[in-house]
Amino acid sequence: MKRAVVAFMAAILCQGAFADLKTELTVVDFSSKSNVYKIDETGELSFDEKFLVIKEDANSEAKKLTLENISKLLIKESSAANNLSSDSQSISLYPNPASSEVFISGIDGRQTVEIYSISGVLVMKSVVENGSAININNLRQGVYIVKVDGKTVKLCKI
Repeated sequence: MKRAVVAFMAAILCQGAFADLKTELTVVDFSSKSNVYKIDETGELSFDEKFLVIKEDANSEAKKLTLENISKLLIKESSAANNLSSDSQSISLYPNPASSEVFISGIDGRQTVEIYSISGVLVMKSVVENGSAININNLRQGVYIVKVDGKTVKLCKI
């Protein structure tokens, strides 16, 4: 459960760093019943003693869910990069999460890839081509933001 909470908090931090992200949080209890919460950039997610507190937007009431009743938290993010028109090309990284290297696809020619920590610090910069590998051995475990040609993708280093 501790690992799940850490991963969940990392995703929340990622949401706060990029205001155009929207988060869809699915909470599954031990009877496999699920509830979906759509959290916009004015919403809040936090922990309060033994509760997960969800406020979907600035005008909604906060909901308190007991942590001991939660079996899974599923997070789906959408951003402007995910809503590109069908003729626009989007980038992808695989495998994701990764431990030593990731491959990039969806780029034209040689492009500069910038990898940022959640706090916004540039931690790596490289020039790559479509399908080439990016060595991430030197990065610590955590969530990173990869920027290529004005597009962003979340990367999880394990």
